[in-house]
Amino acid sequence: MCRLLAHVSPTPATTQDVIGNASCVEWQRLGRLHTDGWGTAWLDGDQIRRYRDATHGLGNADLTDALIDTPTRARLTHLRLATEGLATRVANSHPFRVGEIALAQNGSIAPISRLRQKVTDAELARVGGETDTAMVFALILRRHEAGEPLFDAVTTTVAEIRREFPTAALNLLVLSPEELIATHANEGAPIPHDLFEESGLGSDLPADHIDHYYQLSWRRAEDGAIAVTSSGLTGDGWQRMAPETAVRIDLATLEVSRRDLHERAAQPVA
Repeated sequence: MCRLLAHVSPTPATTQDVIGNASCVEWQRLGRLHTDGWGTAWLDGDQIRRYRDATHGLGNADLTDALIDTPTRARLTHLRLATEGLATRVANSHPFRVGEIALAQNGSIAPISRLRQKVTDAELARVGGETDTAMVFALILRRHEAGEPLFDAVTTTVAEIRREFPTAALNLLVLSPEELIATHANEGAPIPHDLFEESGLGSDLPADHIDHYYQLSWRRAEDGAIAVTSSGLTGDGWQRMAPETAVRIDLATLEVSRRDLHERAAQPVA
């Protein structure tokens, strides 16, 4: 269970340029609850770069720098709240990256042992870590490397997992040199209220976490830049993504394609 933030822009920009300084400060403060590491991936020329840190992001100077001082046409950033039993270490931190594709998740899949059976040892070792997110990424890569476009591989994998694990939460951000993909798939997923209580934050719990923890929202700036975020940010202009949908943003044109994951789930399994 984590927090996601991404931006794409027509020219290199910082996340602060796209969503404003107050929102960047507010998002980094989500690290008071999501304390199990942070990471970021960004477009550098035609390559995807990545940095991960197993320490918390609240007050972390490197995270601040990633949000406000390093311009890029596309960036995703992640704050981790670890699923019980999964260690807090760099190998389990998001985003995961294989080649020129990076992926971060907000959610969980249980039982993880059943998901693990779907992935080979070699596939998981290639992604790294031991999390359900790493397993999902391995399944996406299997499809993509068999010839499916990345958007197809992501949405089909998410739909198939949701069909078998109906209470799974699968909010994903996937970044390649060509596209940013966001999936909003979490109907029926239980909100981790026990973890909120254990945090001791009380009334300082971030906005919308009690009722809309898995909500993804987006907004577009006047210059065409697009931002996507998990719940926790306030302010004007944010629009909620519809349940069980996915979007693909073309980095070259900023054209947005939308897909209904219910329709994807209804298609025959290949």
